[in-house]
Amino acid sequence: MASRNPFSPTFGASPPVLAGRDDILDNIEDALATGPTHPDYTTLFVGIRGAGKTVTLNAVEDLARSRGWLTLSNDATAGGLLPRLTRAAAELLNSGGSAGLSRRLRSLTVGGFGLELESAPTVDVARDLRMVLSDLGDRLAENGTGLMITLDELQSGDLDEIREFGAVVQHVTRREQRPVAFAGAALPQIEDTLLSDSAATFLQRCSRYDIGRLDPRATNAAIVGPVEQRGAAIDSRALEEAVAATGGYAFMVQLVGFHTWKAAADPSAGITAQEAAEGISEAERRIGRLVLDPTWRGLSDGDRRFLTAMTGDDGSSKLADIAARLGVNVKYAGVYRRRLIKAGMVVAAGKGRINFAHPIARDWIRDKAD
Repeated sequence: MASRNPFSPTFGASPPVLAGRDDILDNIEDALATGPTHPDYTTLFVGIRGAGKTVTLNAVEDLARSRGWLTLSNDATAGGLLPRLTRAAAELLNSGGSAGLSRRLRSLTVGGFGLELESAPTVDVARDLRMVLSDLGDRLAENGTGLMITLDELQSGDLDEIREFGAVVQHVTRREQRPVAFAGAALPQIEDTLLSDSAATFLQRCSRYDIGRLDPRATNAAIVGPVEQRGAAIDSRALEEAVAATGGYAFMVQLVGFHTWKAAADPSAGITAQEAAEGISEAERRIGRLVLDPTWRGLSDGDRRFLTAMTGDDGSSKLADIAARLGVNVKYAGVYRRRLIKAGMVVAAGKGRINFAHPIARDWIRDKAD
């Protein structure tokens, strides 16, 4: 009987082998060792859905914990971010061996469903978060450790809450030099909201990493590593085809790996090219349903016409050619180009050229047009 499938084609789930992100993690590790003066002490990861942003956040948390740090993880999709963070940070402070919250926070109580002040009818959650993080940072500094805060889906957050959160971390971390580090993740749409908002200077000053495609070497490692960890093997032709089919897209790596393993009669005897082809076919079907279709439904008719015009090319497209096919000028076509890059459907492919971000998008859109 074959061993349990080692791949994890689920959004946000950490893969068995995290490949291609070593430089990022090395920089974060150096930042934690150096302190708040390091530029990567506050970091933002930006990339299309399924590129590996959440997985990288998970790795950052693991890295912090390996140094004895506390971690506080949340996402910005739901309202009430500041009360959630304040409550979680206060619980960490309470669990640090103290009999209760510090004297400064004596009026603060942490309940099961929210945050309340015993002595005041109005809650200033930004002030409360700053107070808790300051006390927690001081406590951790005494022990030579710190706190890593990670926030996912920043592009979906309430603008006012994110601005207030940024102001708190700016004060606690950068101005007062407490050991409270931050890593956030967002889709490229954040460039049109928070990263262009004059009141959200904290995020604009964070170190930024674009989480893009894995190169062939990293993709190879991400497939071979889990297979070999299970005592199995994959022949060279099967591996070459699997690597090519993923296009370096992290989520596709896991889909191809998972379904190729599933298609194999006996992975321990070696996964064949035929079995890889079956796995790739199923992965391509799944990626269309899981990623391309939801994105397509959110596009305008103009965006869809632009993408359909790109399918007239078998490789990268010249923006000027797309403009001609649509009957618009190049400047106007550039508006669609920028929007579709942020939507994660296309990528720049050299001066004046673009290509599909996902390897199967061209054929998938051709099928829709047919």
